[in-house]
Order: sequence, then C-alpha cells, then structure tokens
Amino acid sequence: MKILLLKIAKNLAFLSFVILIAGWLVSTYMEIKAAPETFRSPDAIPAVDAIVVPGASVHRSGKLSPVLLQRMDAALAMARLHPGIKLVLSGYAVPKGYDETKAMWDYAIAKGFPAQDALIDAHGRSTFLTLLHCKKLFGLRRLAIVSQAYHLPRALYIARRLQLQGYGLVVASGSEGDEWHGREWFSRLKDFFLVRIFRYFHAN
Repeated sequence: MKILLLKIAKNLAFLSFVILIAGWLVSTYMEIKAAPETFRSPDAIPAVDAIVVPGASVHRSGKLSPVLLQRMDAALAMARLHPGIKLVLSGYAVPKGYDETKAMWDYAIAKGFPAQDALIDAHGRSTFLTLLHCKKLFGLRRLAIVSQAYHLPRALYIARRLQLQGYGLVVASGSEGDEWHGREWFSRLKDFFLVRIFRYFHAN
C-alpha cells in the first residue's frame, strides 16, 4: 500500500510539474503576442468598430467594484474621443445578486454616454463568450478591449483566435487587480485550449 501511495504521489507531482511548465509557456506566449497590440493611451489605438468592457464584480448596491470602475472610466474616456462609437458592455447577472451589465449601463448613462450607442451583452460570463458575442451577435470585427494589464494578453489571444482584430487599452490596476493575477494564470491555460477546441465544432 505504501508503495502504491508513493507511486501516486510521484505521478501527481510530475503532473503538477507538467501543468506548471505548460502554464508558464502559454502565459509567456500570450504576453509576447499581445505586446504589439497593447496600448496605454487611447490616442495610439487604431480605428475600431467598438470599445469592449468585459464585466467584473458589482456590489449588491449596484456600485461598481474598483476593477470594473477602472475599466468603465477608461472606456468612457476613450469613447469621448470618438463620438458615435459603439460601447459593448458585457457581463452577467448573478441570481438574487448583482447584475453587471445593468450597473455598467447605469454608470455609462449617468456619465453622459448616448444610450443608442451602447450594446448590452447580458450573457458574457467569460472573456471568451464576450468576444464570441461581439463577433456572432453584434457583427463586430475591430475591437478596443479595455481592461487591466494582467487580463489583456488572454483577451487579445482569444480575439486573435476568433479572427477578430483586437487592441488592448491598459487601465491602472490597484492592489485588488494584482490579487487576481493568480487566477488569471489558470484562465490563460484554460482558454488556450478552449479556443483551439472550439474551432473544430463551429465555423468561423
């Protein structure tokens, strides 16, 4: 029994090592590929069809979390430079909890963004679905994705694999955004394989 348990432990340790190496390679690859498409000033981003704001948590009161507030403020600042541009607000509603897209919509309208130029994706439960809906539901092809630096390499990778032209606008990230980085590492590995499997079951 002890020998069997030792073998299992060794196999699990080896599997963990392989996953760690694979995750590091995938993460590094995404960051390298995203670098030319990532900008810190909206003025530097080429012409796009829409500005995309991926959802993040919202307080029960409807107040945006710091991460989402940073994204919204940066997106609205960019939108002011391009009157008439579409703004995609993507997220989802937690049953008996917060509603990301409603909170994002309310915030955008309160800041003076034209309601007719806002596109609501209420089923954007993930970055992958957000960008897939931009393509399939809204017919968009050139996107400015507004998010924190840790998130953009994965978002731009997904956009590229969906044959979208994506550009990333980096927003400031405080301590809360930094705490999410560990989870992002696993999300990169997940989405690396997800988009590759997806193409075998769906036409472009």
